[in-house]
Amino acid sequence: MTDERDEATAVVKADTTKTPMKARELLRQDAGDVEADQVTMERSGAETINAQRVSMDRSGAKTLETRSAQLDRSGVVMLSGEHVVLHDSSAVAARAAELRVADGRVVAMTANQVQGEGPINAVLLTAGGVRTEGDIRAVFLTAGGVEAGGDVKVAFTPPAAAALGAGIGVAFALALRLLRRVL
Repeated sequence: MTDERDEATAVVKADTTKTPMKARELLRQDAGDVEADQVTMERSGAETINAQRVSMDRSGAKTLETRSAQLDRSGVVMLSGEHVVLHDSSAVAARAAELRVADGRVVAMTANQVQGEGPINAVLLTAGGVRTEGDIRAVFLTAGGVEAGGDVKVAFTPPAAAALGAGIGVAFALALRLLRRVL
């Protein structure tokens, strides 16, 4: 990072009290590992972020562990937190107690509650409940309750996935048996 006099300072609202406090801001810079109570990033990147509250705008990180996160036009590989908002952002894997997706994309998401503003697109979606105003498109969906304003399209239901796995297993066993006879 840079030395202290080059770092930008911002005024942010702390925790649930919303009390203004000074915080360091990362603007158009890259950082390695960041550990802090509050992290605000704009057009920046980091390897690992461990913080109570994170706000990212057009930024990226490999790993993000937080209590509360707001991502705007940003991307994360591994994301975990209690309250997470993805606004026009992407994550490869996201795990949260409450996950709100607004025009975001997530490959694999696990949450107690997922709320979407618009369509939700995921490969793997596991949640206690999913609620969205738009469509839900997933390859594999496991949810306690689903409310969608549009269509719910799932490529594999749990029984279909089990049948596919069994079919692949049988095909693999037969191919292995044939190879043993040939060789």
